[in-house]
Amino acid sequence: MFDEDAIRDLERRAADGWPSFSQGLLEGWRLRFSEGVSRRANSVLALEETGKSSLAARIDAAEKFYRQRGLPCRFQISGGVQPRGLDAELERRGYEIEARTLVMTAPAATVLEHMGRAPAPRFPVRLFSHPTPAWFRVYGEGLPEGRERGHRCKLAEGLPSPRAYAVLDAGAEPAACGAAVLSDDWALILCMATRKGFRRRGHAGRVLAGLAHWAGEAGRDRQLFLQVEVDNQPAMALYHLAGFQAAHTYYYRTQKTGPVTDNNFTETDPDPDHA
Repeated sequence: MFDEDAIRDLERRAADGWPSFSQGLLEGWRLRFSEGVSRRANSVLALEETGKSSLAARIDAAEKFYRQRGLPCRFQISGGVQPRGLDAELERRGYEIEARTLVMTAPAATVLEHMGRAPAPRFPVRLFSHPTPAWFRVYGEGLPEGRERGHRCKLAEGLPSPRAYAVLDAGAEPAACGAAVLSDDWALILCMATRKGFRRRGHAGRVLAGLAHWAGEAGRDRQLFLQVEVDNQPAMALYHLAGFQAAHTYYYRTQKTGPVTDNNFTETDPDPDHA
């Protein structure tokens, strides 16, 4: 498992690879907001302390930030959280634990070796620099229709460059997809999806292999990393098969009480500062 500094490094890279629609800054904490869609993009990433306010005052300010946006306050909690007493204070306030998640890593070469054991696919993985209609068809099919699907697709469309969107076809139909974002010697794997009716055929493994090949094309010995909820057993089985190993875990602490609207808030409110 990774140490605190390594955890913070990966958590920052993951946050940068899945950017929220907007973000506030509060004495080193990132306050991410994306209309309530995606926990990662609507939570506090507390990896730094740059101010002198008390912990209670900072939590109060974070709660205000999300209250004004109609959301409960949520914190992403890992072994790299700052300050170390944050989780205990949130528990004292009644924040509930949600979505225990495992962060896994693997060398790109290892994923290629493991996934290359399968028979050669009849249809190759296609890679694009932007999401295509076929990519959105696969990714969007497993999402609720309406507002949530639209916002999640907007988040996926906003991945930073260098990036790759992968689609695997089964006959005339797109069957599986995924994406990757480069960050120095790392590549974040995300947006993995397989359409119902095309599962358990090795398609997701081939998408992983295609993204691993793309990540290593620049000549670096890149490491891949991804995030998977611990109760997603099919995905966990695939990633173990591909050679991924556990790096660290995190979960979310979410405010139990419902959101309360405060109509006096404005974007120029100095607490917290907005980036």
